[in-house]
This record gives sequence, structure tokens and C-alpha cells, in this order.
Amino acid sequence: MGSTPAFPGLPATTAAHALMDTDFAAFVTFYEAASEASGGNGVLLGRLRAASDCAIATTLQFARRLSGADYVLGEVQVPAGSGTDGSTAWTDLMDPLNLGRALTLAPGEALRVRAKVAVAAGKRIDLTAEVAPL
Repeated sequence: MGSTPAFPGLPATTAAHALMDTDFAAFVTFYEAASEASGGNGVLLGRLRAASDCAIATTLQFARRLSGADYVLGEVQVPAGSGTDGSTAWTDLMDPLNLGRALTLAPGEALRVRAKVAVAAGKRIDLTAEVAPL
């Protein structure tokens, strides 16, 4: 009793955001799914990765924004030089946040992030993810 799998009609896209020295006091939106009013059905967010050229490890805190309120998902430490120094791999953020599985965002829901301490001036933490519409 097989059935044909349903695939999204739109191709996956890449979401990206660079955390700078100003992104530690409040959450910033990494990705927001389109609302139902604008035709959104939610998204599947996967392969969330971080690369950092910071000289020290930085803890990132992630939250889901629902109806204007942020709900903390968890925290992930990004090692110094992660993915940029030639010896430290980029950091897989989905493993500690969602047991390595993709994360579903409902229509209008946002994934938000902040650094727990300020990123050094002139340094950055690059976040990327693959996003597929549902």
C-alpha cells in the first residue's frame, strides 16, 4: 500500500545571518516563516550551522517567537575559530537544539538567536540553514 510522497512545490532556500558585536543584548530574527495570510504553510529548517572567527568560544541562545513572545529552545557553544581556522569544524547547531533533526516552523513563527556575550568588534559568527517550504 504505497503512496507517492508529496514534495514542496517551491525549492529550498538558504537562510543566513551574521552575528556581530551588537547581537547579544536582545534576540534577533534568524528566519521567519511566511504567515498564513501571505500564503505560508510553515517551513522545515535544517542543517543549521555556525562558523566563527572569534578568538574565544561563544554561547548562542536560540528561541522560537510565537505570537510576539520569545520562548527559549536552548543554548549551543560555538568553539573559537569554528569553521574558519582550518582545524576546527563548523558547528552543527541542530544536534543540541533538536537532537539533530530538522526543525519545523509554523506559519508566522520565527527562529531567533542572540550571543550570550558580545562578539568582539571586527569578528562575527555566521549562521546558515537550509529552509524548505511545507
